[in-house]
Amino acid sequence: MQKKLNAEVAEQPFSAEDEAKIDLYIRNALKDGITPPEYRGSHWQPGWTCRNLRRYSWSEYRSCRYYRRYHGRYYY
Repeated sequence: MQKKLNAEVAEQPFSAEDEAKIDLYIRNALKDGITPPEYRGSHWQPGWTCRNLRRYSWSEYRSCRYYRRYHGRYYY
């Protein structure tokens, strides 16, 4: 049973979230005039890019991408 489950998981491509869905989220948020909030998580470190957040949470990654697009910079 475990081998079967492992094989099923290994066959699926891993992505924090589909990039097309993130781009759609950003376009819709910009269109609606939503201001992205400042980062409130515990993973962000100075010098990082949004890509570093992918290992922790796709929602943090998505929010970072939107913040960067909106403000033109990364979190402080």
